Amino acid sequence: MRIKFWGVRGSTPTPERRNSRYGGNTPCVEVRIDNGTLIILDCGSGLRALGKSLLREFGEHPIHGYVFMTHFHWDHIQGIPFFLPLYRTGNAFFFHSVLRKGLELQGAVEGQMVNPYFPVDMTSMGAVRHFFDLEASSINLSGASISWAPLNHPQECVAYRIEADGAVFVFATDTEPGSPFHDRSLRELAQGADVLVYDAQYTPEQLRGDRKGWGHSSWLEGTRIARECGVKQLVLFHHDPDNDDAFVDGLVEKARQEFPQARGAAEGLELVLPQGDVRQAEFAEGRDRRRDRRYRLERPLRLALRGPGGERVKAEGFARDVSRSGIYFVTPSEVWPDEPVDLEVVLPDEITHRGEVVLRFVAEPLRLERLDWALDYSEPVQGVAAQRVAPEEASAGEKSPEDESDPSEKKPA
Repeated sequence: MRIKFWGVRGSTPTPERRNSRYGGNTPCVEVRIDNGTLIILDCGSGLRALGKSLLREFGEHPIHGYVFMTHFHWDHIQGIPFFLPLYRTGNAFFFHSVLRKGLELQGAVEGQMVNPYFPVDMTSMGAVRHFFDLEASSINLSGASISWAPLNHPQECVAYRIEADGAVFVFATDTEPGSPFHDRSLRELAQGADVLVYDAQYTPEQLRGDRKGWGHSSWLEGTRIARECGVKQLVLFHHDPDNDDAFVDGLVEKARQEFPQARGAAEGLELVLPQGDVRQAEFAEGRDRRRDRRYRLERPLRLALRGPGGERVKAEGFARDVSRSGIYFVTPSEVWPDEPVDLEVVLPDEITHRGEVVLRFVAEPLRLERLDWALDYSEPVQGVAAQRVAPEEASAGEKSPEDESDPSEKKPA
Protein backbone atom coordinates (compact mmCIF):
# COMPACT_ATOMS: atom_id res chain seq x y z
CA MET A 1 0.00 0.00 0.00
CA ARG A 2 1.33 3.43 -0.94
CA ILE A 3 0.09 6.66 0.69
CA LYS A 4 0.68 10.01 -1.00
CA PHE A 5 -0.26 13.40 0.48
CA TRP A 6 -1.59 16.06 -1.91
CA GLY A 7 -3.24 18.45 0.55
CA VAL A 8 -2.56 18.71 4.30
CA ARG A 9 -3.81 22.18 5.30
CA GLY A 10 -7.04 22.80 7.22
CA SER A 11 -9.90 25.25 6.81
CA THR A 12 -8.73 27.23 3.77
CA PRO A 13 -5.89 27.04 1.21
CA THR A 14 -2.81 29.06 2.11
CA PRO A 15 -0.59 29.39 -0.99
CA GLU A 16 2.06 31.34 0.88
CA ARG A 17 5.85 31.10 0.83
CA ARG A 18 5.99 30.65 4.59
CA ASN A 19 4.06 27.37 4.15
CA SER A 20 6.10 26.03 1.24
CA ARG A 21 7.61 23.02 3.03
CA TYR A 22 4.40 21.56 4.41
CA GLY A 23 2.12 22.97 1.72
CA GLY A 24 -0.99 25.12 1.59
CA ASN A 25 -3.56 22.88 -0.13
CA THR A 26 -6.54 21.53 1.79
CA PRO A 27 -7.05 17.81 2.50
CA CYS A 28 -6.53 15.17 -0.16
CA VAL A 29 -4.73 11.85 0.30
CA GLU A 30 -4.12 9.19 -2.34
CA VAL A 31 -3.98 5.50 -1.42
CA ARG A 32 -2.76 3.02 -4.03
CA ILE A 33 -2.81 -0.68 -3.19
CA ASP A 34 -0.61 -3.27 -4.87
CA ASN A 35 -3.22 -4.42 -7.37
CA GLY A 36 -3.50 -0.86 -8.72
CA THR A 37 -6.74 0.14 -7.00
CA LEU A 38 -6.90 3.93 -6.56
CA ILE A 39 -8.55 5.30 -3.40
CA ILE A 40 -8.88 9.03 -2.75
CA LEU A 41 -9.59 10.34 0.75
CA ASP A 42 -11.24 13.79 0.70
CA CYS A 43 -11.32 16.28 -2.14
CA GLY A 44 -9.78 19.52 -0.89
CA SER A 45 -7.76 21.80 -3.14
CA GLY A 46 -4.96 19.20 -3.24
CA LEU A 47 -7.20 17.15 -5.54
CA ARG A 48 -6.31 19.46 -8.43
CA ALA A 49 -2.62 18.47 -8.43
CA LEU A 50 -3.55 14.80 -7.98
CA GLY A 51 -5.74 15.03 -11.07
CA LYS A 52 -2.91 16.40 -13.17
CA SER A 53 -0.60 13.65 -11.94
CA LEU A 54 -3.15 10.96 -12.83
CA LEU A 55 -3.52 12.33 -16.36
CA ARG A 56 0.24 12.20 -16.82
CA GLU A 57 0.40 8.67 -15.44
CA PHE A 58 -2.52 7.12 -17.36
CA GLY A 59 -2.24 9.08 -20.59
CA GLU A 60 -5.10 7.97 -22.86
CA HIS A 61 -5.97 4.98 -20.68
CA PRO A 62 -9.13 5.18 -18.55
CA ILE A 63 -8.86 6.12 -14.89
CA HIS A 64 -11.07 4.41 -12.29
CA GLY A 65 -11.02 5.63 -8.72
CA TYR A 66 -12.87 5.25 -5.42
CA VAL A 67 -13.44 8.48 -3.49
CA PHE A 68 -14.25 8.50 0.23
CA MET A 69 -15.46 11.72 1.84
CA THR A 70 -15.03 12.30 5.58
CA HIS A 71 -17.59 15.13 5.53
CA PHE A 72 -18.75 18.02 3.34
CA HIS A 73 -17.15 21.13 4.78
CA TRP A 74 -15.82 23.26 1.97
CA ASP A 75 -12.13 22.64 2.59
CA HIS A 76 -12.77 18.92 1.98
CA ILE A 77 -14.76 19.21 -1.27
CA GLN A 78 -13.50 22.39 -2.99
CA GLY A 79 -11.10 20.56 -5.30
CA ILE A 80 -13.82 18.61 -7.13
CA PRO A 81 -14.61 21.26 -9.81
CA PHE A 82 -10.88 21.41 -10.66
CA PHE A 83 -10.24 17.65 -10.85
CA LEU A 84 -9.54 17.28 -14.58
CA PRO A 85 -10.07 13.48 -14.82
CA LEU A 86 -13.77 14.11 -14.12
CA TYR A 87 -14.06 15.99 -17.41
CA ARG A 88 -12.69 13.14 -19.55
CA THR A 89 -15.04 10.59 -21.12
CA GLY A 90 -14.10 7.01 -20.31
CA ASN A 91 -13.03 7.67 -16.73
CA ALA A 92 -15.15 6.48 -13.81
CA PHE A 93 -15.23 7.62 -10.20
CA PHE A 94 -17.22 6.10 -7.34
CA PHE A 95 -17.95 8.57 -4.53
CA HIS A 96 -18.69 7.24 -1.03
CA SER A 97 -19.70 8.79 2.26
CA VAL A 98 -21.34 7.51 5.41
CA LEU A 99 -25.08 8.24 5.33
CA ARG A 100 -26.11 11.34 7.23
CA LYS A 101 -29.67 12.18 8.09
CA GLY A 102 -31.04 14.84 5.75
CA LEU A 103 -27.85 15.14 3.68
CA GLU A 104 -27.10 12.85 0.76
CA LEU A 105 -23.75 12.61 -0.96
CA GLN A 106 -24.64 13.50 -4.54
CA GLY A 107 -26.45 16.67 -3.60
CA ALA A 108 -23.62 17.83 -1.35
CA VAL A 109 -20.95 17.27 -4.00
CA GLU A 110 -22.88 18.69 -6.95
CA GLY A 111 -24.33 21.58 -4.96
CA GLN A 112 -21.10 23.59 -4.98
CA MET A 113 -21.19 23.71 -8.80
CA VAL A 114 -24.70 25.12 -9.29
CA ASN A 115 -25.44 28.68 -10.36
CA PRO A 116 -24.21 31.16 -9.12
CA TYR A 117 -21.27 29.41 -7.43
CA PHE A 118 -19.53 27.97 -10.49
CA PRO A 119 -19.70 28.70 -14.23
CA VAL A 120 -20.45 25.07 -15.23
CA ASP A 121 -22.26 22.25 -13.46
CA MET A 122 -21.44 18.56 -13.24
CA THR A 123 -23.29 17.78 -16.47
CA SER A 124 -20.18 19.16 -18.20
CA MET A 125 -18.14 16.29 -16.80
CA GLY A 126 -17.60 13.41 -19.20
CA ALA A 127 -16.54 10.81 -16.62
CA VAL A 128 -19.02 8.33 -15.22
CA ARG A 129 -19.90 9.21 -11.63
CA HIS A 130 -21.59 6.99 -9.07
CA PHE A 131 -22.59 8.01 -5.53
CA PHE A 132 -22.94 5.64 -2.59
CA ASP A 133 -24.35 6.56 0.83
CA LEU A 134 -22.84 3.93 3.12
CA GLU A 135 -24.90 2.43 5.93
CA ALA A 136 -22.94 -0.70 6.92
CA SER A 137 -19.91 -0.42 9.19
CA SER A 138 -17.43 -1.71 6.59
CA ILE A 139 -17.09 -2.77 2.96
CA ASN A 140 -14.68 -4.87 0.90
CA LEU A 141 -13.45 -3.05 -2.17
CA SER A 142 -11.09 -4.39 -4.86
CA GLY A 143 -8.61 -5.91 -2.47
CA ALA A 144 -9.12 -3.51 0.44
CA SER A 145 -11.27 -3.70 3.54
CA ILE A 146 -12.57 -0.26 4.55
CA SER A 147 -14.28 0.51 7.84
CA TRP A 148 -15.12 3.77 9.59
CA ALA A 149 -16.00 5.40 12.88
CA PRO A 150 -17.82 8.63 13.78
CA LEU A 151 -15.81 11.67 14.87
CA ASN A 152 -16.68 14.62 17.10
CA HIS A 153 -17.04 17.47 14.59
CA PRO A 154 -19.82 19.97 13.74
CA GLN A 155 -22.23 18.52 11.13
CA GLU A 156 -20.54 15.14 11.69
CA CYS A 157 -17.42 13.53 10.25
CA VAL A 158 -15.97 10.02 9.99
CA ALA A 159 -12.53 8.42 10.16
CA TYR A 160 -11.56 5.62 7.76
CA ARG A 161 -9.49 2.49 8.29
CA ILE A 162 -8.06 0.83 5.17
CA GLU A 163 -6.64 -2.68 5.45
CA ALA A 164 -4.80 -4.00 2.39
CA ASP A 165 -1.50 -5.64 1.40
CA GLY A 166 -0.85 -6.70 4.98
CA ALA A 167 -0.99 -3.12 6.29
CA VAL A 168 -3.41 -0.85 8.15
CA PHE A 169 -3.84 2.85 7.41
CA VAL A 170 -6.17 5.09 9.47
CA PHE A 171 -7.25 8.57 8.36
CA ALA A 172 -8.80 10.61 11.19
CA THR A 173 -9.15 14.31 10.47
CA ASP A 174 -11.55 16.93 11.85
CA THR A 175 -12.18 15.59 15.32
CA GLU A 176 -12.19 17.10 18.79
CA PRO A 177 -11.39 15.06 21.91
CA GLY A 178 -13.66 15.09 24.91
CA SER A 179 -16.67 13.07 23.77
CA PRO A 180 -16.39 9.61 25.42
CA PHE A 181 -18.36 7.94 22.62
CA HIS A 182 -16.28 9.41 19.80
CA ASP A 183 -12.97 9.02 21.67
CA ARG A 184 -13.69 5.33 22.24
CA SER A 185 -14.83 4.75 18.64
CA LEU A 186 -11.69 6.32 17.21
CA ARG A 187 -9.39 4.30 19.47
CA GLU A 188 -11.11 1.10 18.41
CA LEU A 189 -10.60 2.04 14.77
CA ALA A 190 -6.92 2.95 15.26
CA GLN A 191 -5.88 -0.26 17.07
CA GLY A 192 -2.62 -1.62 15.67
CA ALA A 193 -2.45 0.78 12.71
CA ASP A 194 0.78 1.01 10.76
CA VAL A 195 0.03 4.69 10.18
CA LEU A 196 -2.44 7.02 11.87
CA VAL A 197 -3.07 10.37 10.17
CA TYR A 198 -4.54 12.61 12.83
CA ASP A 199 -6.00 16.12 13.11
CA ALA A 200 -3.51 18.40 14.88
CA GLN A 201 -4.80 21.82 13.85
CA TYR A 202 -4.68 23.41 17.31
CA THR A 203 -2.33 23.45 20.26
CA PRO A 204 -3.44 21.94 23.58
CA GLU A 205 -3.63 25.51 24.95
CA GLN A 206 -5.98 26.60 22.16
CA LEU A 207 -8.23 23.60 22.82
CA ARG A 208 -8.53 24.66 26.44
CA GLY A 209 -9.30 28.23 25.36
CA ASP A 210 -11.16 29.93 22.53
CA ARG A 211 -10.94 27.02 20.04
CA LYS A 212 -12.85 24.61 22.24
CA GLY A 213 -15.91 23.35 20.38
CA TRP A 214 -14.54 24.11 16.90
CA GLY A 215 -14.13 20.42 16.07
CA HIS A 216 -10.36 19.93 15.89
CA SER A 217 -7.61 18.32 17.94
CA SER A 218 -3.93 18.69 18.86
CA TRP A 219 -0.58 16.94 18.57
CA LEU A 220 -0.84 15.93 22.23
CA GLU A 221 -4.08 13.98 21.78
CA GLY A 222 -2.61 12.36 18.68
CA THR A 223 0.36 11.04 20.66
CA ARG A 224 -1.95 9.70 23.37
CA ILE A 225 -4.02 7.76 20.84
CA ALA A 226 -0.89 6.46 19.10
CA ARG A 227 0.57 5.14 22.34
CA GLU A 228 -2.67 3.65 23.62
CA CYS A 229 -3.50 1.92 20.33
CA GLY A 230 -0.10 0.53 19.41
CA VAL A 231 0.25 2.73 16.32
CA LYS A 232 3.59 2.48 14.50
CA GLN A 233 3.68 5.93 12.87
CA LEU A 234 1.74 9.10 13.68
CA VAL A 235 1.29 11.77 10.99
CA LEU A 236 0.03 15.18 12.19
CA PHE A 237 -2.47 16.58 9.69
CA HIS A 238 -4.90 19.45 8.93
CA HIS A 239 -2.39 22.21 9.77
CA ASP A 240 -3.94 25.51 10.79
CA PRO A 241 -3.86 28.17 8.03
CA ASP A 242 -2.15 30.58 10.46
CA ASN A 243 0.66 28.15 11.31
CA ASP A 244 3.73 28.53 9.08
CA ASP A 245 6.41 25.89 8.49
CA ALA A 246 8.43 26.90 11.52
CA PHE A 247 5.40 26.71 13.82
CA VAL A 248 4.44 23.26 12.51
CA ASP A 249 8.06 22.17 13.01
CA GLY A 250 7.64 23.12 16.65
CA LEU A 251 4.47 21.05 17.03
CA VAL A 252 6.19 18.06 15.46
CA GLU A 253 9.16 18.39 17.84
CA LYS A 254 6.84 18.46 20.84
CA ALA A 255 4.94 15.42 19.52
CA ARG A 256 8.20 13.49 19.08
CA GLN A 257 9.04 14.02 22.72
CA GLU A 258 5.88 12.07 23.56
CA PHE A 259 5.86 9.67 20.58
CA PRO A 260 9.15 9.47 18.65
CA GLN A 261 7.57 8.04 15.50
CA ALA A 262 5.62 11.25 14.80
CA ARG A 263 5.99 13.49 11.74
CA GLY A 264 4.11 16.32 10.08
CA ALA A 265 2.09 15.66 6.94
CA ALA A 266 3.52 17.52 3.95
CA GLU A 267 2.53 17.75 0.32
CA GLY A 268 4.73 15.28 -1.51
CA LEU A 269 5.19 12.95 1.46
CA GLU A 270 4.90 9.27 0.47
CA LEU A 271 4.60 6.32 2.84
CA VAL A 272 4.99 2.74 1.63
CA LEU A 273 3.36 0.11 3.85
CA PRO A 274 3.91 -2.28 5.51
CA GLN A 275 7.65 -1.73 4.99
CA GLY A 276 7.39 1.79 6.40
CA ASP A 277 9.50 3.41 3.69
CA VAL A 278 9.26 7.20 3.56
CA ARG A 279 9.91 9.51 0.64
CA GLN A 280 9.58 13.27 0.50
CA ALA A 281 8.69 13.63 -3.16
CA GLU A 282 8.80 16.85 -5.16
CA PHE A 283 5.65 16.55 -7.25
CA ALA A 284 3.35 18.91 -5.36
CA GLU A 285 2.23 21.62 -7.77
CA GLY A 286 4.55 24.60 -7.77
CA ARG A 287 7.44 22.36 -6.75
CA ASP A 288 7.33 19.57 -9.34
CA ARG A 289 9.33 21.67 -11.80
CA ARG A 290 12.20 22.30 -9.38
CA ARG A 291 15.49 20.77 -10.36
CA ASP A 292 16.78 21.45 -6.88
CA ARG A 293 15.90 18.59 -4.56
CA ARG A 294 15.33 19.52 -0.93
CA TYR A 295 16.08 17.17 1.96
CA ARG A 296 14.45 17.27 5.37
CA LEU A 297 17.04 16.48 8.03
CA GLU A 298 18.08 17.26 11.58
CA ARG A 299 21.86 17.64 11.78
CA PRO A 300 24.19 19.71 14.00
CA LEU A 301 25.57 22.77 12.23
CA ARG A 302 28.66 24.93 12.86
CA LEU A 303 28.69 28.59 11.90
CA ALA A 304 31.25 31.34 11.63
CA LEU A 305 29.71 34.82 11.49
CA ARG A 306 30.48 38.43 12.20
CA GLY A 307 30.07 39.49 15.82
CA PRO A 308 28.75 42.84 17.17
CA GLY A 309 32.22 44.39 16.94
CA GLY A 310 32.92 43.10 13.46
CA GLU A 311 35.02 40.16 14.66
CA ARG A 312 34.48 36.64 13.35
CA VAL A 313 32.90 34.36 15.97
CA LYS A 314 32.03 30.68 16.05
CA ALA A 315 28.54 29.44 16.83
CA GLU A 316 26.40 26.31 16.67
CA GLY A 317 22.99 25.49 15.30
CA PHE A 318 20.86 22.79 13.73
CA ALA A 319 20.15 22.27 10.01
CA ARG A 320 16.52 21.44 9.11
CA ASP A 321 16.41 21.61 5.28
CA VAL A 322 19.20 21.59 2.74
CA SER A 323 19.37 21.71 -1.06
CA ARG A 324 21.98 22.57 -3.67
CA SER A 325 20.97 26.23 -3.49
CA GLY A 326 19.87 26.86 0.07
CA ILE A 327 19.48 25.80 3.67
CA TYR A 328 17.16 26.37 6.62
CA PHE A 329 18.69 26.23 10.10
CA VAL A 330 18.09 27.35 13.67
CA THR A 331 20.64 28.89 16.01
CA PRO A 332 20.63 30.77 19.34
CA SER A 333 23.21 33.20 17.89
CA GLU A 334 22.26 36.50 16.30
CA VAL A 335 22.35 36.30 12.51
CA TRP A 336 21.95 39.45 10.40
CA PRO A 337 20.21 39.81 7.03
CA ASP A 338 22.53 39.98 4.01
CA GLU A 339 25.56 39.22 6.22
CA PRO A 340 27.19 36.03 4.81
CA VAL A 341 27.91 33.18 7.22
CA ASP A 342 30.27 30.22 6.86
CA LEU A 343 28.42 26.96 7.48
CA GLU A 344 29.56 23.41 8.09
CA VAL A 345 27.24 20.38 8.32
CA VAL A 346 27.75 16.61 8.12
CA LEU A 347 25.40 15.05 5.54
CA PRO A 348 24.41 11.40 6.15
CA ASP A 349 24.81 8.52 3.73
CA GLU A 350 21.05 8.53 3.05
CA ILE A 351 21.58 11.78 1.14
CA THR A 352 25.12 11.41 -0.25
CA HIS A 353 25.16 7.62 -0.89
CA ARG A 354 28.92 7.74 -0.32
CA GLY A 355 29.18 7.76 3.44
CA GLU A 356 29.06 10.78 5.73
CA VAL A 357 30.26 13.95 4.03
CA VAL A 358 31.39 17.15 5.74
CA LEU A 359 29.93 20.01 3.68
CA ARG A 360 31.20 23.60 3.99
CA PHE A 361 29.82 26.61 2.15
CA VAL A 362 29.01 30.32 2.44
CA ALA A 363 25.37 31.36 2.66
CA GLU A 364 23.53 34.68 2.72
CA PRO A 365 20.50 34.93 5.08
CA LEU A 366 17.31 35.78 3.20
CA ARG A 367 14.63 35.37 5.88
CA LEU A 368 14.90 35.46 9.67
CA GLU A 369 12.22 34.51 12.20
CA ARG A 370 12.23 34.43 15.97
CA LEU A 371 11.27 31.04 17.43
CA ASP A 372 10.18 30.29 20.97
CA TRP A 373 11.16 26.61 20.63
CA ALA A 374 13.87 24.59 18.98
CA LEU A 375 15.10 21.10 19.71
CA ASP A 376 17.21 21.12 22.90
CA TYR A 377 17.49 24.92 23.18
CA SER A 378 15.75 26.35 26.22
CA GLU A 379 16.05 29.96 25.03
CA PRO A 380 14.44 31.59 21.98
CA VAL A 381 16.37 31.03 18.75
CA GLN A 382 16.42 32.31 15.19
CA GLY A 383 15.15 30.36 12.22
CA VAL A 384 17.22 31.30 9.17
CA ALA A 385 16.49 30.62 5.51
CA ALA A 386 19.71 31.23 3.57
CA GLN A 387 20.90 31.04 -0.01
CA ARG A 388 24.30 29.70 -1.00
CA VAL A 389 26.57 32.35 -2.46
CA ALA A 390 29.72 30.26 -2.91
CA PRO A 391 30.33 26.67 -4.07
CA GLU A 392 30.51 23.99 -1.44
CA GLU A 393 33.58 22.13 -0.31
CA ALA A 394 32.94 18.53 0.67
CA SER A 395 35.13 15.89 2.27
CA ALA A 396 33.95 12.29 2.53
CA GLY A 397 34.46 9.95 5.44
CA GLU A 398 33.41 9.42 9.01
CA LYS A 399 34.97 12.61 10.37
CA SER A 400 32.95 14.86 12.61
CA PRO A 401 32.88 18.65 12.29
CA GLU A 402 35.05 18.90 15.39
CA ASP A 403 37.84 17.04 13.56
CA GLU A 404 37.82 19.52 10.68
CA SER A 405 39.38 22.98 10.47
CA ASP A 406 37.46 25.97 11.75
CA PRO A 407 35.22 27.30 8.94
CA SER A 408 36.16 30.83 10.00
CA GLU A 409 39.76 30.07 9.00
CA LYS A 410 39.12 28.37 5.67
CA LYS A 411 36.95 29.69 2.89
CA PRO A 412 35.19 27.28 0.52
CA ALA A 413 36.89 26.56 -2.75
